[in-house]
Amino acid sequence: MSVQQLRNHINAALGRYFPDVPVYVSGEKPQGAYFEPGLISATLDRQREGRYLAVYRFGIRYEQGSRLNAENMADGLSEALASMEREGEAFRVIRQAWEAGTEGKGPLFTADFMIYLQTAAVERVPMRHMTGGERLK
Repeated sequence: MSVQQLRNHINAALGRYFPDVPVYVSGEKPQGAYFEPGLISATLDRQREGRYLAVYRFGIRYEQGSRLNAENMADGLSEALASMEREGEAFRVIRQAWEAGTEGKGPLFTADFMIYLQTAAVERVPMRHMTGGERLK
């Protein structure tokens, strides 16, 4: 699964759970309250045998909405992301956090998604035991 596919799943989940709140992707920003999702960070970690673990942290900012609505949105966002995981996709939500907004910025809901990335299978070379006088080919 790519970052773009993960972003599309997040946008689709937001659209299903919050049909009245638009998701801002690009262009002119909505006049009322809206969600603005974005990738915050990506961490890649090499595992055994050519497997890589990726952790993508996405932030979903709730702009131009009331503080009370934003606090209620935190639970709904958690449910929306959990529904994505139940749909059988190739990721897990491992951490979620909600931060109150600051002056000029709306509240931020962050979620870390863990994905195992598969690489091409590496051909294993067996180790041999040399008893003496033998040459490696």
